[in-house]
Amino acid sequence: MKFKLELPINKPRMEVWKAFDSVENMKKWQPSLVSFEPVSGTPGQPGAVSKLTYEENGREFALIEKITYRDEPNRFDGVYENNFADNIIRNKFIEQGKDQTLWVMETEFAFKTLLMKIMGPLMKKNFVTRTQKEMERFKELAEGL
Repeated sequence: MKFKLELPINKPRMEVWKAFDSVENMKKWQPSLVSFEPVSGTPGQPGAVSKLTYEENGREFALIEKITYRDEPNRFDGVYENNFADNIIRNKFIEQGKDQTLWVMETEFAFKTLLMKIMGPLMKKNFVTRTQKEMERFKELAEGL
């Protein structure tokens, strides 16, 4: 399952990148994030592995983040893995004049279990809505810095 979202942010690209590249900021725009634990490598750099723990509706779950590509301030890619799916995310930050940046996020879910292979595509609208809300929270954070 794939989708692509775009969101203009009213800040210069380098400022958007700095806000995005901050572990401290992650909890501000991903409110269900409980902890970010580096496992290996340098966080935010290609090859780095980290464990992200989330809590939603009283349920805790973890994702393993593997950074696959970084081209500051243009692009940041990673894979987020759990027992049910691998989520490949490509973030592009495109300069739109000196004070605006277009954030383009391409997302691809590779479902691992039979149940998720059946249910995942039926839940696409939920995945898109959730991602849009997180992007909008990030935009609000970045524009407020």
